[in-house]
Amino acid sequence: MLSFRQKIFISYLVVFLIFIALMFPFATKTVKNLVYRSMKMRSKELIMKIQSAPNNQELVRRVKDQKGQIFFRVGIITDEHKILYDTAAKRVLGPRFTQEYVVDHPEVLEAFETGMGYSEDYSDILSQKYIYLATAFNFHGKKYVMRSAFPYKYVMDLTRDFELGFLMLSIAVLLMFSIMTWLIIYRLSSPIQQIITDITPYQEGLSTTIPEIQLGSPDSADDFSRLASTLNSLSAKIQNHIDTITSERDEKEAVLESLNEGVIATDKDMRITYANEMALRFLNHPSEDVVGELFSVLGQQRFEDMLRECRQQGDVLTDLLTYTQGGRKVYLLVVAVPQRREGAVLVLQDHSSQYRMMEMRKEFVANASHELKTPITVIQGFAETLHDHPDLPKNKVVEVTGKIVRNCQKMTRLIHDLLTLADIENIPRSNLVNCGLVALAERCRELLKDAHPSAVVKLEVEEEGAMTITADPNLMELAFFNLIENAAKYSHAPAEVTVTIKQQGDSIQVEIADKGIGIPEADLDHVFRRFYTVDKAHSRKMGGSGLGLSIVENIILKHFGTITVASEGGVGTTFTIVLPTQMEKML
Repeated sequence: MLSFRQKIFISYLVVFLIFIALMFPFATKTVKNLVYRSMKMRSKELIMKIQSAPNNQELVRRVKDQKGQIFFRVGIITDEHKILYDTAAKRVLGPRFTQEYVVDHPEVLEAFETGMGYSEDYSDILSQKYIYLATAFNFHGKKYVMRSAFPYKYVMDLTRDFELGFLMLSIAVLLMFSIMTWLIIYRLSSPIQQIITDITPYQEGLSTTIPEIQLGSPDSADDFSRLASTLNSLSAKIQNHIDTITSERDEKEAVLESLNEGVIATDKDMRITYANEMALRFLNHPSEDVVGELFSVLGQQRFEDMLRECRQQGDVLTDLLTYTQGGRKVYLLVVAVPQRREGAVLVLQDHSSQYRMMEMRKEFVANASHELKTPITVIQGFAETLHDHPDLPKNKVVEVTGKIVRNCQKMTRLIHDLLTLADIENIPRSNLVNCGLVALAERCRELLKDAHPSAVVKLEVEEEGAMTITADPNLMELAFFNLIENAAKYSHAPAEVTVTIKQQGDSIQVEIADKGIGIPEADLDHVFRRFYTVDKAHSRKMGGSGLGLSIVENIILKHFGTITVASEGGVGTTFTIVLPTQMEKML
């Protein structure tokens, strides 16, 4: 392999040869241009001297007088294209020379048309090639042409001399420039070679850090010392960048370790490049370092096949694994993702909670069906009784129809609550407006008087103002009224309910407290479940569907709030709601 200096020298030589090859045609053209300009200038000078002659004889005489200053052939052509005088033809032809000879040379014809003509042609009279220049001039109102000639061989001689001189000068310049370049390259490459020598141990892995490069004195203003200082600064930045990348890698590994998903990465040879603790836990493998081991060490042939298949297909593959762990059923979603560098990543996600949610939905449907089935059965039974016994006493008919009406009302309430739960799932943004909680609580207090005239609702506001939040006022009123009505229903008459509203930073806290029968401690964690009732007999007596508190919780959660309950049997129950004042920022 050629060295840098050799490459520079060869490059100069190639450029020189190309330059010479391009300059030789230019040299020939340059010499011709010089001759052309010289002939043109001499022609103009001669025309100025002979143009004032009174007649043709005097014109010829003046041309002859200037013969000593003419270095090339000169001829005068009249306006009739006839030769008036020609220095060479007169000398060569002698008595055979005649002025009646009509000239039709191209350069002469061009001069008569444009004022100037040029051509290169062979002269039969002088037996050699000439360069001809014809120049038109005005002589006593007539257009004459002066035709001058220069031997072509002189042009070639001048061209060779010029090319030789140019070549010698170019070679001298090349040699001088090559020597200067060689010295400069040597001066430049020596520090570069020292830099390469200094960083080679790091490049070969013999050193873990990029060494500091020293070229001369640290305080030197030399360019190479400044270069070394710049490289040292860049090395420090690179090292910092490496440290940053290492830190980010450690952080990413920490993030992967904190995930609830298991992650295993493999290379093209099915060797494990990364595995977090959660993945090993899912696979019931001891928490030990498996990086660098073959994936088969985990004993999961099914997952290994998925990794190979996803790499072959170049597409994501998924599968669901079901097993029992610790007495509970685990649903594990397995995702195999191909990577660009022929590796693959296996992601293990525990979807047990989602499947348990599906079970809860099935349970909800079953409970709703059961709750609807009971009143429907009762209604059907009493309706059949009326149908089969049309002669029942009036008081018995009133009793039966009353039970039918009550069960119809129960079904109506249940269906209304179910529809309310469905509506809460999607609150239109257009329904969100500024809602004053104090005015809302006052409306709920007025509504309660119709159902529970003896109930007393005290409203306590710790700060002045409307306590405004962004909410759906109808749903928020429903949530407050359900809590206040429950407080009245499950208290001994006359019921005492206290509603406290206070500001807490960017949130508003609402407490609804009663002095009722309370909720047993064992039931506190379940009161917000759908169809869950603490005292079923009392709930049926009060006409409850078991969905009221579930509706309340869903309304609060949809408004990005929280609801908690505290209770003591025989003392009372307190529901605490915390709602953000700027809910639109969370949407």
